[in-house]
Amino acid sequence: MKGGHCLAVVVAVLLLAGCRIELYSGLPEEDANQMLAILMQHHIDADKQRGEGGGITLRVDQTQFINAVELLRLNGFPHRKYTTTEMMFPPNQLVVSPNEEQQKILYLKEQRIEGMLSQMEGVVQADVAIASRSQGGEGDTAPISVAVFIKYSPQVNMETFRMQIRNLVENAVPGLQYDHISILMQPASYRIAAPTPGNHQDPQGRAIHWLMQHYRFLMIPLALTLLAMMYLAMERWRQRRR
Repeated sequence: MKGGHCLAVVVAVLLLAGCRIELYSGLPEEDANQMLAILMQHHIDADKQRGEGGGITLRVDQTQFINAVELLRLNGFPHRKYTTTEMMFPPNQLVVSPNEEQQKILYLKEQRIEGMLSQMEGVVQADVAIASRSQGGEGDTAPISVAVFIKYSPQVNMETFRMQIRNLVENAVPGLQYDHISILMQPASYRIAAPTPGNHQDPQGRAIHWLMQHYRFLMIPLALTLLAMMYLAMERWRQRRR
């Protein structure tokens, strides 16, 4: 009977070990470490693995997948990748028209402003649109207005930074007038609360949670125990055959 209980525990642990699913892949090392730290601080079981292409894959327990995505979203992860000047104007690119070149320059300005805003504490998402109009017959353009949309974590009072954001945008776009900047800020909804060990009230739930948190340390001794039991059973069977 004891052997049957040990075997059942081993099977349960092995099943729990296979419950991890991929959360994000191709992550930079720094982003992966920060994301893993946030999940661990909120008692969400996760780990990271290095992929074939060098990027980091973040895995999480299947039962905590939704909470993990929501928690990282509210912390602005994974970080958005922005277009660089080298990407927009590659060395081997053919000559483009003045109008197309101006549109690319405006897009790069939008990307740079979005990148700066995304570094602010509490910013979940930042989008910037620069509107321009033609001046004269040569196709030159000049910005006339800028629209900024920011979604932020409800844990941060982003309204206190409205003036600093407006000043940042004004200085980033030459010739832009202060009153031609429109800023809309919206708090992100916090739909799901991350679980904590204290949330497991029943003994069975606490036991399952403990196993999921510590199965790595249990697998080796339990596997050795299982092998020892199999060896003893084989020895007994051989003795009976004699």
